[in-house]
Amino acid sequence: MSSKRRNFRLTFSIATVLLAGIVFFLISVLGNMQGARVDMTSDQLFTLSPSAVKILEGLKVPVQVKLYITPSEKMPTQLRNLERDITEQMRNFSQVSHGMLQFSVHNPQDDPDMQKNLAAKNIQPFQVQSIDKDEMGIKVIWSAMTIAYKDKPEEVLPRILPQDLASLEQDVIDPIYRLTREKTPRIGIFAPKKDVDRQLAMMYLQQGMQPPEPQDQYTKLADMIRQAHYEVVPVTFTKSEPVPDDLDCLVVMALTKFNERQVYEINRLLRSGVPVIMGVQAHEYNYAPGRSGGWTISGSDLDTGLEPMLDKCGLGVSQDHFFDSSMETIDLPREVNIGGLRMQTREPVKLPIQIRVTENQMLKDSPLVNHISQLFYLWGTPVQPDPDVLSKNGLSATNLIVSSPDCWAMKFDTAPLPGSAMDPHGKKMLGPQPLMVKAEGVFPDAFADQGVPEWPADGDTTAAAAAPEPEVQPEPSTLLVIGSAKMFDDNILDAPQNSDLMRNAVDFVAGSHDLLNIRAKSLTQRVIRPVQAAQKMIWRLFVVLLVPVILAIYGIMRAGMRRKDAARYAANLHHHG
Repeated sequence: MSSKRRNFRLTFSIATVLLAGIVFFLISVLGNMQGARVDMTSDQLFTLSPSAVKILEGLKVPVQVKLYITPSEKMPTQLRNLERDITEQMRNFSQVSHGMLQFSVHNPQDDPDMQKNLAAKNIQPFQVQSIDKDEMGIKVIWSAMTIAYKDKPEEVLPRILPQDLASLEQDVIDPIYRLTREKTPRIGIFAPKKDVDRQLAMMYLQQGMQPPEPQDQYTKLADMIRQAHYEVVPVTFTKSEPVPDDLDCLVVMALTKFNERQVYEINRLLRSGVPVIMGVQAHEYNYAPGRSGGWTISGSDLDTGLEPMLDKCGLGVSQDHFFDSSMETIDLPREVNIGGLRMQTREPVKLPIQIRVTENQMLKDSPLVNHISQLFYLWGTPVQPDPDVLSKNGLSATNLIVSSPDCWAMKFDTAPLPGSAMDPHGKKMLGPQPLMVKAEGVFPDAFADQGVPEWPADGDTTAAAAAPEPEVQPEPSTLLVIGSAKMFDDNILDAPQNSDLMRNAVDFVAGSHDLLNIRAKSLTQRVIRPVQAAQKMIWRLFVVLLVPVILAIYGIMRAGMRRKDAARYAANLHHHG
């Protein structure tokens, strides 16, 4: 017996030593090998998209990416893996780029010189909540990234947190692509200024003062395009300031009257192969507080002069009042009398001319609108593609955005809108109407029958006699027509994802399709669908009543079975005894 025990102990000891040696060998040999990563997210958020791989593999000159982050041991508990997670992704990027993406990690926590340099780049530490054991406090940490290429200004990601990891590919690859492209696309923007109200101008003149100058309405639009590393070129469409010939894209916000020569210039650019993004506003609305509450809504017509050209292309824009049951709320200032004191308040107003566009109203297969969840289509009207005219011109058209099915229209009138006009009850619903249409092909010459208009004289908005002009060599182009220009002005551009739509549109027509494919890979917003009252009651009964009843029945049955087993055991014991 003792011999068997000694043999067992000897065998166990030898096996233990061998197993420890094998484990040590595996750790030593395989520990430095890159492990496999499996992306289990349904949106494949941590798998490099083909476009990102293409951009990284195409790098010819090194790009320096630096992560400035507080060491993990000084991080709050919930952020201690942040450096590791960022580093893993960036090493993956570096490997795909064959070392052209050079990544490094820096600790600015106790380095005053580094902190001073970072402050010059608008990188600052920030506060996060810290929970350590049973104590809650605030910690100041660093977590930022810079991207540098040649002598170009650095791109800065001033704050990176765990919730940003899903979009890290876009946040890093987007600036790398824009920094490394050989030529910066030039984007022409025609954005009219808003004239001062006539009554306000008269008040200034009566007091011997000059009325204020017209105000810019689209400064944020130009800034947004400029921040996306495009060269923004203001376009005025005048004889003294002709349109540049080297534009890569033209953005037209039609909130003003174009003369025929200006329309001709737009048509000439489109025919020559320059893509055009056009927001065409049919009318605007004025909100006036009602004497007994509510608001008086009246419309003003905006005859842009673009309508004949668009009709000849097969892309008209509706001139009717347009209403949609999918509405957005806006806050309007209102003066109220409280206890004899007049005070300014803001009142929420929800009307069917303030149209909300949701994700299911957008073409999911198009990178232009993919993963845009919501838009604010203010005072817009439908685009009206004419299949016959489009086919005659050899143009293809795609509806990118449509209205909800519950929409209706009324013939336009400048008189105040009656309340019944905005009530959907009793109205004939039109079904989904196109709100944004993409047309592609060689566009027709809208002035073929009348020749080239001359520039009008100062103060004259009518066209003069035709003048000879060089022949335009037609080239395929793209025209994006949106039935609202108001949705992109300074007051509305920050609304839900309106800026994303315009940025996608510029990227699409300016040739940056790879960026769209990367941007489309984002976290899908999943929401719990509304539950009806009857369903709530059924689930409440299931949880509160049905589950305990089932458990009670199971307990009774189990107790009965145990009693039978006990009786059977007692009977067998008595029989054998």
